[in-house]
Amino acid sequence: MAGKGGDIQFCNLHKPSDLLSVGDADSQASMIAKDLLESADIKILGAQKPRVARELDSMLGLGPIAQDLVSGWAMQDKGRALWCIGDAMYKVQTVLHPLEKKLYYTNEAIEAAG
Repeated sequence: MAGKGGDIQFCNLHKPSDLLSVGDADSQASMIAKDLLESADIKILGAQKPRVARELDSMLGLGPIAQDLVSGWAMQDKGRALWCIGDAMYKVQTVLHPLEKKLYYTNEAIEAAG
């Protein structure tokens, strides 16, 4: 989503390859999409399989510790992510308040229906 000045306010991706399917090859949209992840000041990297963690590392130069956090620590529990803010990195565990969990935690309903 773009703000008044054209700056990207937020962008949500499941994995880096999502950016590669935007627009026709070599189109302006494709080029913008490829630069989008690198241009973001704040990146929240949720749990990913090792292959995707390596892809993120190659795109962002995260390094082996960050790559291990995304493919290891973040995979071990819900709500875990590596937050990259500027050059700093933080391990973050999101915890829902019991009321939030009751109102918004939809996984239980999906699991019960299956």
